[in-house]
Amino acid sequence: MAESGAAAEIADLVNSGMSGAKAATARGEQPLMEMPVVNRCEATSCAYNRDRMCHATAITVGDASHAHCDTFFTAPAQGGDQTTVGRVGACKMSDCRHNVALECQAPGIDIGYSLDEADCLTYAPA
Repeated sequence: MAESGAAAEIADLVNSGMSGAKAATARGEQPLMEMPVVNRCEATSCAYNRDRMCHATAITVGDASHAHCDTFFTAPAQGGDQTTVGRVGACKMSDCRHNVALECQAPGIDIGYSLDEADCLTYAPA
């Protein structure tokens, strides 16, 4: 049975080994942005942290005034996917030089403690 629409496109991508971004470019479309990687996370008490690595699929950084990791929380159970490296899904720090339209454009970020909060150490005021 022939596949149609999005399913056929996904099958073609898998079979060709071409990433979604490369495929979009080949079709003349704007590729989706790659989300920045959380290179290192010193917030070892976070439920998503294992061995100083974030395993949340996507984190949110900041609020209107502080570049904290908004995804950080403590819990008795481990969260996230151990095979996943955390990425920045959204950044509310509109005054950061890496922020464009509330999306982080840095190649990667570091999370660490500033005072008593887990903060984005890559945050840099524009």
